Amino acid sequence: MSNRPTFQKSRRGSRSSGSRAGSGSNPLLKWMIVGVVVIVAVAVGVALLASRDAEQAAQTNVPQVSDVSIEGAPLPQFEGEEPDPAMEMRAPAFAATTFEGTEVSVLPGDGTAKVIGFFAHWCPHCQRELPRIADWMANNALPAGVEVIAVSTAVDAGSPNYPPSAWFEEEQWPAVVVRDSAESEIGDAYGLRGFPYTVGITADGRVVARVAGELNDEAWEFLLDFVAPASG
Repeated sequence: MSNRPTFQKSRRGSRSSGSRAGSGSNPLLKWMIVGVVVIVAVAVGVALLASRDAEQAAQTNVPQVSDVSIEGAPLPQFEGEEPDPAMEMRAPAFAATTFEGTEVSVLPGDGTAKVIGFFAHWCPHCQRELPRIADWMANNALPAGVEVIAVSTAVDAGSPNYPPSAWFEEEQWPAVVVRDSAESEIGDAYGLRGFPYTVGITADGRVVARVAGELNDEAWEFLLDFVAPASG
């Protein structure tokens, strides 16, 4: 029974024990604190949005297409028929530039097998596949003698997810990405018809796979192993 009176006195005392206790239950002070927290949160959000907008504006100033040069006969347009008429054809060589302006020469038959992926920034299937492949490459090693190249093509400033340079950077694409021309000349040379589009080329420059549509991890790994030079 001694606990009950002590508890009651403690509660009464806390309610009338001076300005510190009273201020803790002051509703005006509570709302002032909430207001300050909200203002700070809004300020941080505005700063983050401004930073992102500034970064996107900087990316927009980067040319999203560039001149390219192509050497060799173009592949027939990919229609999905079997057998694919492009099989065993020599893939055309091309020179293009990265978003940073670095020139890249892609030379099928140079002794390194290649998997070339064609991506359009506005394509929903590309928007799903690109981060999936980027994540795979960030966590797995490519087979020996194989390189991966992305081609940003079919650029449209009036379509969603523009500019593609910001998209590739946001997805942390770990391999080379080059800009196609405004006329999508590289895509045309490789028979591009739909997105995403992937072409597998052996170390001696022969086309051995063309795929239109998304690749899951299993199909991606199979393609890499399929084009890889035989070991031993």
